[in-house]
Amino acid sequence: MVMTRNQAPTDPTTTDLLGWVQHTIEHLCGSTQGLTEAQVRTPVAPSGWTVAGLLGHVHDSTIFWLHHVLGGHPMTFEEDPWDNDPDLPLVALVDRLRQDTAAACAAVEHLGNDTAPLWWPDGAWGGYRQTTVRGVLLHLLNDNAAHTGQLDMAREHLDGGVWDHAVDGVRLPSRG
Repeated sequence: MVMTRNQAPTDPTTTDLLGWVQHTIEHLCGSTQGLTEAQVRTPVAPSGWTVAGLLGHVHDSTIFWLHHVLGGHPMTFEEDPWDNDPDLPLVALVDRLRQDTAAACAAVEHLGNDTAPLWWPDGAWGGYRQTTVRGVLLHLLNDNAAHTGQLDMAREHLDGGVWDHAVDGVRLPSRG
């Protein structure tokens, strides 16, 4: 067990999973480097989905799972789609996603991985429910990883850029 600033023990599984959640957020944010405001507002799917919309959705979803479900902050839950086209410049979207995720992770890092979430939207999703912090974090990690792949495809469609793990960033095609 690791001790935090408050000397409360932390669960290494929770800490590890939160680190991976933050890693996916960094990948998402890094994948947007060099895109213009016009590019992040360009629909990249027949549904009209945009990169800005994906970042907004990932922000709302990540905060929902970490702050509300794990952190125990009930909210009025509606299964209507969240605002998937936030009216913020790209820099603000990326900063908000990084900062809010870091704060939400820090607020729940003390939770044991086998404890129950502190709140759950009863009746949501046809009865779907995760019963442990670990289950919620794995759900969030899986969701964010899927969105990372979607953003990688969108980026390639927009300007040919692809994520390169060797440089931990986007590699643009050679022009010339």
